[in-house]
Amino acid sequence: MELSEQHQKAQEFLYKVYKKAWEDASFKEKLISNPVDTLNEFTGKKADLPNDKTIVAVDQTNPNHIYINIPAKPHLEDVELSENQLEMVAGGEDSGFIDWLVDTYETIKNWSEFTPII
Repeated sequence: MELSEQHQKAQEFLYKVYKKAWEDASFKEKLISNPVDTLNEFTGKKADLPNDKTIVAVDQTNPNHIYINIPAKPHLEDVELSENQLEMVAGGEDSGFIDWLVDTYETIKNWSEFTPII
């Protein structure tokens, strides 16, 4: 899947923030304690966040921890399943999720160092 130009620019920006945090402990501490002001200073621009939004920066650099980010609960009442998905549900077909989860766990528990794909 090809990234849109906007998505690619966002990924590049995040990589720059990660790199700065990895190399500069002071920046990382400020990013965690006050992400908006720190990013404003880093970019030289004022963030234009909606009033009901905030930025949360969490230090996930401890190599002895496995981090799980819990996304917002989807609004499933607004979701319509495709014919193929309905057939899978009706037929009880296993999506392979459990196999994927087990394989992922086996891979993760053997990691000695994690390098994010950006």
